[in-house]
Amino acid sequence: MKRLIFTLIILAFSISFSLSQQISIQEKPPSPSWEKIIIVPNPETKLKLDLWLNKPEGSIYRVGEELKIFVRANDDVHLYIFDLTPDGDFKLIFPNMYSGNNFIKKNQTYTFPDKPTYSFKISPPGGKEFIVGIISKKPLNLFPGKRLEVLRPGESLEKNIEKALKNIERVLIEEKKEAWAQAVTYFYVQEIVTQGRVKINSNPSRAQVYINNEYKGLTPLSLILPEGSYRVLAKLEGYKDYETTIIVEGNKEKEYTFNLSPRYGNLRIESKPSGAEVYIDGVYRGKTPLTIKNLLAKTYELKLTYPGYSDIVEKVEIKEGIETRVSLSLLPAVGSLSINSSPSGAEVYLNGVYRGLTPLLISNLYPGTYQIQLRKSGYKDFISSINVIPGTTSSYNFTLIPLLGTINIFSNPSGAEVYIDRVYKGKTPLSLTDIPSGTYDLRITLSGYEEYFERITLAPGEVKQVSVNLKPLYGEVFIDSKPQGAKVYIDGKYQGTTPITLNLFEGKYSLILSLSGYSDLSTEINVKSKERNNFVFVLSPIEVPTNIYYLNFTKGTYDGNLVITKLEKSILNKEDGVYNLTIFPSGILETKIPLFKFKKILLKINFLITPDNKGVINPIFEIILNGRPITLPFAIEGREYFNVKWDITSYWLQDRENILTLQVDKKVEGSLKIKEIIIEGR
Repeated sequence: MKRLIFTLIILAFSISFSLSQQISIQEKPPSPSWEKIIIVPNPETKLKLDLWLNKPEGSIYRVGEELKIFVRANDDVHLYIFDLTPDGDFKLIFPNMYSGNNFIKKNQTYTFPDKPTYSFKISPPGGKEFIVGIISKKPLNLFPGKRLEVLRPGESLEKNIEKALKNIERVLIEEKKEAWAQAVTYFYVQEIVTQGRVKINSNPSRAQVYINNEYKGLTPLSLILPEGSYRVLAKLEGYKDYETTIIVEGNKEKEYTFNLSPRYGNLRIESKPSGAEVYIDGVYRGKTPLTIKNLLAKTYELKLTYPGYSDIVEKVEIKEGIETRVSLSLLPAVGSLSINSSPSGAEVYLNGVYRGLTPLLISNLYPGTYQIQLRKSGYKDFISSINVIPGTTSSYNFTLIPLLGTINIFSNPSGAEVYIDRVYKGKTPLSLTDIPSGTYDLRITLSGYEEYFERITLAPGEVKQVSVNLKPLYGEVFIDSKPQGAKVYIDGKYQGTTPITLNLFEGKYSLILSLSGYSDLSTEINVKSKERNNFVFVLSPIEVPTNIYYLNFTKGTYDGNLVITKLEKSILNKEDGVYNLTIFPSGILETKIPLFKFKKILLKINFLITPDNKGVINPIFEIILNGRPITLPFAIEGREYFNVKWDITSYWLQDRENILTLQVDKKVEGSLKIKEIIIEGR
């Protein structure tokens, strides 16, 4: 059977062969208007059609290249394949007269062309081509009156694609939605365009070349263009435009040379003063007054020079067939400066050289840009650039900016509040910057201290230091007790024993009086500055209950009802007028406690020792009761000495005497200082 060549029409690309067989690709044209209606929505179907080509979707095919189509369905269905061309034609691919049976099996891949009797090869014209596949559970009459199985592949079914698509859409809508599905893919093709090379020259060269009104470059110029005729325009300043038509032949090279016709005009130049040297485009042509004939009609750079005067440079346009006249006045080559400042009296430096005080006139300066600097005590230096214009006096007026000062303020003690002209500025130490010069009222206040006042004067740019020792506001406080000799604690800090006189800042304080044998007295006192504050307190004696055994060393003797059975490496020591028992390393204190029956037994020891931040006592000694070390938790009370309390009920023997031992480790440094040991039953 005769082999059928089926040509698919796809998007055109401009392909041209130059003398070196190069190919250039033009931009793709916009998609046709009917592209958006190719897909007929059918969201309810379970049928699926896979449709693809022998190149990825959107690929470019060259003219003559072979195209293959592949399909696969997920069910046994009837298959229809159509070709949509960009020029508006709707063509048949499958079924056709060579393959009339369009029933395909599920999950099998079919290739088209499916018989050797026809093939698909790419040919122009170009465009974007769509391949549309439709499957259905039963045969469809998509084009009434046309039997697809008797038509040739590539035969036109409808010249209007939109009309064909709407016809198919109408047929599919009438079918059950679950009985059909659709798939689409697309591709592009290149077109070949024959090109030729053309060389364009001009006499003189450097002419601007326009091809069909588009600028291409300067002569001599070599271009590669598609074959055809072109309108050429050559333009060169001073010459007449040259227009002509050239022919570009495919795969050939042609050369054109254009002789440009000059345009002439005359130039008349006069100057004040006369005799100035004339330069045209940098070439000396004579002195003014001067007439230059037969200049090319274009724009020139005209320069006039004369000794003692500034050069003049201007653009002059020469027009064809007429005389252009230019009359120029040269300016003297020096100028003057008038410099003023506010305030006046500033030193003036021009390019670093001192020239005098403002107001100042400086004459006979060469034209140009100068650096000016103005200086005046108490003001910021002013630096700028100024211009000297020949033949004129340039006036400049400058306003100087005063220097700002700094005030550094310190107080002893620090943390005092600072006020400048009654406005709060912060706390000492304080640095106030960018302060204008002038006189200010400074006030410094701190609770408990006398207020400080000073009037200060700040000069421009001055850094002033103010250091103030604030005077405290004391009150005299007399504290006594009955009986006397009680320890005095102010806000927890030991001050001495009654009677005592103290100087305290104005304010409220916590007062504790402590005397052995008497209950501690705790109260609050109010101290007023510059006054004598008298406080006398009567202490209440402590009655020793019968359920307490104790040893007290504060009177310089062994006072109490506990029996000392062993005492080694220990002495009675006096510190700050108060006695304590000092036990040195390896020292031992052993006491015997008579029969003592209570539900709860507490051990209290008043001694000088420091616990760590977790409340654990540095283990410089051991407390042993009846041979058992006491390791139970304890509580810390007290102020100067520590009152440490243990619950020792579980260690206590209710039916016999108890032995309490304090033993200092021999490896420790320092000693253990004890004021009192108490065994309390509850």
